[in-house]
Amino acid sequence: MKKIIYLIAALSIFSNCKHQATEITKGIGNNTDTTHHDTVVIISVNDSVCFNTQILPLVMASCAQSGCHDAISRVEDLNLTSYAGIKAMGTSTLVTYITKTTGKIMPPKPQPRMDTASINLIKHWVKEGAKNRICNQTTCDTSNVLYSTHITPIMNTYCKGCHNSGNKGGNINLDNYTDMKTQTLTGSLICSITNTGCKFMPQGGSSLSFCDIRKIQIWASKNCPQ
Repeated sequence: MKKIIYLIAALSIFSNCKHQATEITKGIGNNTDTTHHDTVVIISVNDSVCFNTQILPLVMASCAQSGCHDAISRVEDLNLTSYAGIKAMGTSTLVTYITKTTGKIMPPKPQPRMDTASINLIKHWVKEGAKNRICNQTTCDTSNVLYSTHITPIMNTYCKGCHNSGNKGGNINLDNYTDMKTQTLTGSLICSITNTGCKFMPQGGSSLSFCDIRKIQIWASKNCPQ
């Protein structure tokens, strides 16, 4: 009988806590191709979307470019380079503009529309409550780095908004394999993302993560496999 009571009590405690955020500190150590420092990750059952690593880069790439809604241009007095700025605009307004196909849309033509996956992620973030959830990456998977699986998502999130076939910022196009390979093998891309003597990129945004930079470096060292 006592065992049954203890079991019920334990289940009750678990039930009451399962929706709360849990803070976990995990030491990564110095293993090859993993992040090189300890990180703290906030894990929450309900709030699965991270603002700093998933939402802000998308908005920065498509909406907060120079001449639009960056901290300097502030078109229509909108600065979408931060959580506060996006919330000030209104997250429902953001969704409206990125999903419209006619009239006033974001990003404006000739820039490419956000892809369906990016739009759906922003919608999901808004549905969750559009929280300023900060996440740090704890592992870095650099096994078998390919353009299709590892590099394309990085470019789509951070670079394609400014460097695409319809809007070649700096006369650089990064929305296809051939141009991306050229920029990488010449050293121009890595020089920019590591801020080692070239114009720092992403322009107006934060640096790529150690993991993303490492993936591009490894991809380059293997002659940019598709």
